[in-house]
Amino acid sequence: MPRMTRDEKVAKYMKLLKVSKAEATQMVIDDETIDNGGKCDWEVELTPEQKKIVRKARMADREVKKEKVKRTRKENPDKKDLIVALANALYDKGVENYEITNAEREISFNYNGTAYKITLSAPRVPKE
Repeated sequence: MPRMTRDEKVAKYMKLLKVSKAEATQMVIDDETIDNGGKCDWEVELTPEQKKIVRKARMADREVKKEKVKRTRKENPDKKDLIVALANALYDKGVENYEITNAEREISFNYNGTAYKITLSAPRVPKE
């Protein structure tokens, strides 16, 4: 988006605000001064009390922080049953050194000198 020249801004202000060319020119000069961090002669210095009020008015409303809720995961007895069934199947196969590392998720074991780990997951039902 191309920048407007000073003359274009003056013409725009004259048309929109219905002010004279001198007033529009002064507005553009003041805008440039403020944009560059300067102060205009018409700006008033605020007292410390007024500065506090301005700062308070500019602050956004914030929600009071609530206590964090410790969420409890719902137990899944079906997964527990499946892990136990897998452990029983491993025992029937002759594997005696299995370990259920997570009652609803993981089982680790060694079979013929190789370490294995089975992780059971239940994907969520897709949203429609």
